[in-house]
Amino acid sequence: MTKDECRGPHLRHGSDWIEHEDLIVGDEKGLKNLIRACDVALRDGEYLGSDLGEWVGVRKMDSEWFKDPQDTPQTKFQNAVLAAVLVLLLGLIVVGLVATVRWLA
Repeated sequence: MTKDECRGPHLRHGSDWIEHEDLIVGDEKGLKNLIRACDVALRDGEYLGSDLGEWVGVRKMDSEWFKDPQDTPQTKFQNAVLAAVLVLLLGLIVVGLVATVRWLA
């Protein structure tokens, strides 16, 4: 570990070490960053930043979400855009193959 990496802030989940398995571990600066991020998330609903070690941010969720946690489903529009991109990509592959076969012949 370099000197810059040792300076922190450090914030990690403790699952890499048996004695810290179910804990969040961090140095003083990392834990203070977590407190600040939690305050912002409580006020604004979310905090995103690069000062939380292994994490990108903190998000406040409704208590109901924890009863049945699910990913946000994709909308029909998102699925249609994805399908259009895949069809376009497939079309480009076919055109490329046809052009290659004609060039080789």
